[in-house]
This record gives sequence, structure tokens and C-alpha cells, in this order.
Amino acid sequence: MTDETIKKIKLWKLESYSYIENVLKPLSEVLNLSIEEVEELLAKNLDMVRIESSHSSAEQAKLFRLEKQIEVDLGLDYFHHLELLDKNQITSIKEEITNKLESSGKLDFDSYSDKYNELIKDARKRILDILEGEES
Repeated sequence: MTDETIKKIKLWKLESYSYIENVLKPLSEVLNLSIEEVEELLAKNLDMVRIESSHSSAEQAKLFRLEKQIEVDLGLDYFHHLELLDKNQITSIKEEITNKLESSGKLDFDSYSDKYNELIKDARKRILDILEGEES
């Protein structure tokens, strides 16, 4: 198989709707490139095995990014480093939010969405309860 044929096969695989929505569009936004340019970059840098697995990797990255956004929005790093919350409490808070977003079908969070903001507000109340000794 020629390099050009392999590239065409890769590009064909990258053109599925799900792949475009879950992998190409987010990377396009981050890199400030067109979807076509991102397709070319992925075809150049990934072999077929990585292309096949990159959709699930993108889902994992989305969850990782959500967890990091929750940490930032709640200042969980401060609470951890000041030893005001332990690792289990922080993990529990993040898991509660992500589980509720997953069950609502809104894992593709928008940090300005009503559901996300409501969950962050509830988590702040929970943190205050822990700090005031009302929850352990």
C-alpha cells in the first residue's frame, strides 16, 4: 500500500460524524485551525490503531478536562494544600458532580450551563458544611 493510499484510508476514518464531533471539533477549537487542517495533522501523526482508539481517548480526555475544570471552579487545590479537605473528600465532590452530569447527558459541559453552575453551587455548600463540621 502506498503512503497516499494509507493517508486516504485514515482521512476516510476521520470523517465520521462522531469522530468530527468528539475529536476534530474540540481540537480544531483548541488549535484555532479548520477541521480539515486538524484531519491532515491527525492523519500525518497517528497510525490506524491510534486513530481507531482516539475516539475513546478523546472521551477520557473530556472527563479529565471536566474534573480539572471542577477543581479550578471550586478551588479544590487550595483546600487540599491547606489540608482543609482530604483527598477522599475532594474525589467524592468531583465524582458527585461528574456522575450527575453524566446521568443528565450533559458531560459535554459548558462552564456556563445552568446544570453545571447548579452542581458547582451545591458543591460549594457541601464544602462549607465540611468546613463547619456538619459533614465529615
